[in-house]
Amino acid sequence: MFKLNHYWKQYLACLMITGAITVLQAQEKKPLTLEALMEVSREQSLEAFRSKRRYAYDYWRYQSLKSRLLPQLRIDLDPLTYNRSVIKRYDPENNIDVFRQQQNLSTFASLSLTQNIMATGATVYVNSALERFVNYNLDTELVNYSTSPVNIGLIQPIMAYNDLKWENRTALLEFEKAKKEFIAGQQQINLQVLDLYFDWAMSQTQMDIAKKNLETAERLYSISLKRYDLGAIEKDELLNLELESFQAKTGLTRAIQDLQEARSAIQLYLNFEDIENYEPSLPEFVSTLKIGMDRAEGWLRTANPDMLGAEIQRINAEGELDKAIKENRFDLSLMANFGLNQQAPTLDEAYRDLQDRQMVGVSLSMPLLDWGERRGRIKMARMNKEVQDIEIAQQENEVLRALQLAVNAFNVQYEQVAAALKAREISRQSYEITEKRFLSGQVDLLRLTTSRTTWQTAWVAYVNSLKEYWNNYYKVQQLTLYDFRKDQPLETDFDALLMN
Repeated sequence: MFKLNHYWKQYLACLMITGAITVLQAQEKKPLTLEALMEVSREQSLEAFRSKRRYAYDYWRYQSLKSRLLPQLRIDLDPLTYNRSVIKRYDPENNIDVFRQQQNLSTFASLSLTQNIMATGATVYVNSALERFVNYNLDTELVNYSTSPVNIGLIQPIMAYNDLKWENRTALLEFEKAKKEFIAGQQQINLQVLDLYFDWAMSQTQMDIAKKNLETAERLYSISLKRYDLGAIEKDELLNLELESFQAKTGLTRAIQDLQEARSAIQLYLNFEDIENYEPSLPEFVSTLKIGMDRAEGWLRTANPDMLGAEIQRINAEGELDKAIKENRFDLSLMANFGLNQQAPTLDEAYRDLQDRQMVGVSLSMPLLDWGERRGRIKMARMNKEVQDIEIAQQENEVLRALQLAVNAFNVQYEQVAAALKAREISRQSYEITEKRFLSGQVDLLRLTTSRTTWQTAWVAYVNSLKEYWNNYYKVQQLTLYDFRKDQPLETDFDALLMN
């Protein structure tokens, strides 16, 4: 009776575990590769959405800077200005100040076209203006028109800081940097997905191991019960096998939970709802792929956004020094203006017999005594540029160092993956032989358990080494923005990004 109940317990436990596995395998799983999941993440993840919006922001900032070099057309209107007040006026007849009431209505309109000249920092403008003024004095109404049909002018700073010139030097670099940062951001998404994918693959591997452990433990325990009845094994050995069966069930339950958590993490990051219908298909390593350091460094200096950022910082530092020198020297500017104007009581007369007007002026402002303040500011700017030069060089060295480590790690990891794969196969074959010898009574349970642990450890080690291999590859790809497998630079359709 005892044995019958015992068998029923084993049977019911198997039913429970089998039910849990059946829920996970209710339908046939479709294989999902790492690259396919990466492609989905670059379209659907929240990080991908943020990257697209960041690029759009940088694009419109660049367009805004470009517009400063184009002619600007502007209209200014004061359609109605009414004024009724008491003001103080001088009475020349009596040589005294008196308070008088005034009431007037004015209308003003101006159309202007301006053009910035990048080479010299000058501004050229053309404008046209019209003003109508009505003065209500007691019972009379005085109307007057003032016109300026055309007015041409120039404002030219002399030996001054030209902000437009310096902005133009970095504008295109900033835009190119924004493009590179978007592609680098896509590679960062790849690295994040790689972690999630291999966590999922590792959880799947652990569940496969747990299922294998349970199947083996149940089978060995069933056989050992019969051998125990025949007196072929001792009671303690049977109890150890029963304990292993119980632990295998617990391990499978834990592995199922870990697998569900790994899938949930992918669903959360990628917004990929039907992940339950897929299973990971581990990528193979490329045995013929080796990355040369000189070639990788060449692409790093060409395409890496941090290297472009360093060049932009260097130009900005030069611009800040130029600004400090010129703004702490003197202010000298030239202004010239030529136009036609007229005033009359009617609009028609205001455009007749136009009178010309000219204006040329030079302004100079220069402190004579500042107790070394300007000299100190220039010194500070020079010191700041030297510090920035050192920091920029250090940043470039850090990026190069990161590339060297990633390239070396990738080239070496191939051997680690190959060794891990070989170890997995050898340990699997060793375990199969040990299991047969255990069933024939040639080895004990400890030897079998050790062999199985060695095989499963090698299985996990292979998955980890494969993850490290591809992690190093995508790090190199992120730093260089170059696909060494396809032997081509990474590219993106940036026009399509602005349409989303």
